[in-house]
Amino acid sequence: MLDALGKLASPICAIMPERIANTDPWQPQSDVVGSGPFCFRAEERVPGALAVYERFEGYRPRSGGNPEWTAGPKRVWLDRVEWHTLPDPATAAAALQRREVDWWEQPAFDLLPLLRRRDDVTVVTTPLLGTISICRFNHLQPPFDNVALRRALLGALNQADFMTAVAGAAPDAWRDGVGIWPPGSPLATGSGIEAITAPRDLERSRHAIREAGYRGERIVSLVSADFPTGKAAGEVGSDLFRRLGLNVDHVATDWGTVAQRRSSREPVERGGWSCFYTGFASLDLLNPGVHQLVRGGGERAWFGWPSIPRMEDLASDWIDAPDLDAQRRIAVEMQRLAFVEVPYLPLGQYFQPTAYRRELDGVLAGPPVFWNIKRQA
Repeated sequence: MLDALGKLASPICAIMPERIANTDPWQPQSDVVGSGPFCFRAEERVPGALAVYERFEGYRPRSGGNPEWTAGPKRVWLDRVEWHTLPDPATAAAALQRREVDWWEQPAFDLLPLLRRRDDVTVVTTPLLGTISICRFNHLQPPFDNVALRRALLGALNQADFMTAVAGAAPDAWRDGVGIWPPGSPLATGSGIEAITAPRDLERSRHAIREAGYRGERIVSLVSADFPTGKAAGEVGSDLFRRLGLNVDHVATDWGTVAQRRSSREPVERGGWSCFYTGFASLDLLNPGVHQLVRGGGERAWFGWPSIPRMEDLASDWIDAPDLDAQRRIAVEMQRLAFVEVPYLPLGQYFQPTAYRRELDGVLAGPPVFWNIKRQA
């Protein structure tokens, strides 16, 4: 419970009024309830384009301490925050340079040199906020319901190819050799990592694919064309799959459509899917209590729905483990099992910078938050 409540990037556990908790989880909520320093202005929302937040006059920050990440007093100096969705990177970069916007949350990597040359723009990277890029399989439908096929792909996977496409050639922009636990985190281990770090052999993988019984079934690969990092990873992945002899239908669309379609459990002939590409903040994958990708709860699992009973047993053992050493031993076994069952492909870790106007003072390291920020005169 504490791990779930403390999860920073994309919460999986929330405290809510009983009347809301008892509603159908698939029914959109019609009201917005919160207790934070900002109010969401639902009447000004333009889906896919604009979200508006205003300072909540009734909020009282804690009296002591220093703001750091999401901790400490949340003092608000801005009366209004407008969150604009600008899918085209060039448009977003131009808006930042012309002072039409103050902050670009995730600037495109190929435009970073342009932004870094400007005296009026600050570009910052927070290493602890690395993102793990992944390819998620649909375990309910052919052909990736076949564990032998999923396993055959490991020998051809080169994380450096994916990360170079995502973040460029700068050596400090990404890492390869990434397993299921983020590098540098308490559970990180090299156990079983040779599955993706040993010399790559495409011909051996092609042979393993044939031995797995693959016979040219159509693979629908969902790629978010409006997220440059996801688009790059998806293009490398589809190219690799085709070179391995897989029949890939590369479906490049907007993220909203990907998010909607990935909930389908139908065969590809009826609007289903085979795999999709996305990224998870490293903070989302620190341990089995919050790592949705590695869990194997079948229809209760995250999109893709892998059924790996042994993985669920290990996750339960981790939760009950008495200390960090015991947790680490379990994490080692979980990574070994992940490279046998292959619930997803880890494609590497990249470090997404953020960029904002220099007149913004007090921007905190960590996830984007709007308290503590003042605009200099």
